[in-house]
Amino acid sequence: MTHVLEVDGLSVAAGPAARRVPLVHDVSFRLRAGEALALVGESGSGKSMTALALLGLLPRGVAVTAGSVRLLEPGDRPPLDLVTAGTRTLADVRGRRVAMVFQDPMASLNPSITVGEQIAEVHRRHLGTGRAAAARQAVDLLGAVGIKEPGRRAGDYPHTFSGGMRQRAVIAMALACEPAVLIADEPTTALDVTIQAQILDLLVRMQDDLGMAMLLVTHDLGVVAGTCHRLAVMYAGRLVEEGGVGEVFDDPAHPYTAALLAAAPENAMRGHKPQAIPGTVPAPGEPPPGCAFSSRCAHTRPDPCDTAPVELVRTGARSVRCARSADLHRRGGLRRPAEATP
Repeated sequence: MTHVLEVDGLSVAAGPAARRVPLVHDVSFRLRAGEALALVGESGSGKSMTALALLGLLPRGVAVTAGSVRLLEPGDRPPLDLVTAGTRTLADVRGRRVAMVFQDPMASLNPSITVGEQIAEVHRRHLGTGRAAAARQAVDLLGAVGIKEPGRRAGDYPHTFSGGMRQRAVIAMALACEPAVLIADEPTTALDVTIQAQILDLLVRMQDDLGMAMLLVTHDLGVVAGTCHRLAVMYAGRLVEEGGVGEVFDDPAHPYTAALLAAAPENAMRGHKPQAIPGTVPAPGEPPPGCAFSSRCAHTRPDPCDTAPVELVRTGARSVRCARSADLHRRGGLRRPAEATP
């Protein structure tokens, strides 16, 4: 499959140049057409900052300090680096080539404009569609994402929609121009489990229909199991493991990945108590001298875990940032009992 997005050495920091606090460190990954990649980790691991950095949507005072985000253009046109792209170029890319679905749909919708008008505006802005044709497209999109009576509901305001309906409307806006890449940042966080399943099924179906790449930011490994092909695990602003979902779930190579899997709430559904990870993620700007996970890791050793920064090592289709990974695998690995599988 062809790459549509290439992220290399992406680093993000907050504060003025003289006192920058690193938030994301040297993150690299690839997205292929038709592929879904999950970015997982605890709150504070850097997932959302990474996603926002891809489209230049970082909050005030936070900036990309290194790296590139290359969007591969169709045909023979050279890749577009979204890190160095100007404001007007980014405005053209957002919603047209790369779209984003945020956690809170109400923050993405204007309460004073009807839902149909907001979806139609995407078509008018990026595709130059006439007002009447854009309005028809908005109704079609609402129907495509499962809104009943889309012709009538297109004229309603966001506050009249339920939470699940608002998220469907936001997804319709994101997919209006059939983007090459969809970034979904915790798109089901505020929804009940039934609506969550419906929204995830919708995302997977639309991704398959459009052949687009999807980056799914989530802390829910159960969601990853049913929607993604690969996953990248983040901890303290760094990638610590990457690989195919099935491979990583069956045979985690990093102790943090194994700990996340053991802590999954799905264990309780099978009658097994989830195993909480002790401690907390290190505060930004205060990394330990060695492995950032060493103070919480059951497998840590003073040497080599605490002596020097650990590099991300790629072996075939897997990557891991653990000084003891090879040793742990020789001793039987970090495989979990079958009942702990999400």
